[in-house]
Amino acid sequence: NDRINFDGVVLTKLDGDTRGGAALSIKTVVDKPIKFVGTGEKMDALDVFYPKRMADRILGMGDVVSLVERAQEQFNEEEARKLQKRIQKDQFDFNDFLGQIQQIKKMGK
Repeated sequence: NDRINFDGVVLTKLDGDTRGGAALSIKTVVDKPIKFVGTGEKMDALDVFYPKRMADRILGMGDVVSLVERAQEQFNEEEARKLQKRIQKDQFDFNDFLGQIQQIKKMGK
C-alpha cells in the first residue's frame, strides 16, 4: 500500500469455497476490496467478486444467484421450445437426454 497505489485485488484459483479465508485475509491485510475472482485457467473464468455470495457459500447457504446466472447463459429459448414439442409428441430420445446432460455439465464450468 505504501509503495504501490492500487484500488483492488484479483483473487485467482478460487475453484472452491476453500479460498474464503484467503479472501478475508487479503481484505484485512491490504485494506482494499477484492474486485475479481478467477475460477479457472482462462480469461473467460474471470468473474466479478460478490462478497455476499462468498459469505453465503462459506456459511453453507449456497450460491443460488450464480447458479441461476449460469443456467441463463446456457438456456436457448428456441431449443427449449423444440425440446418441449418433442416431449409432448413422445419423441424425446437418448440424444435429447444427452444434449440436456451436456448443458448441465457446461453450467459447472
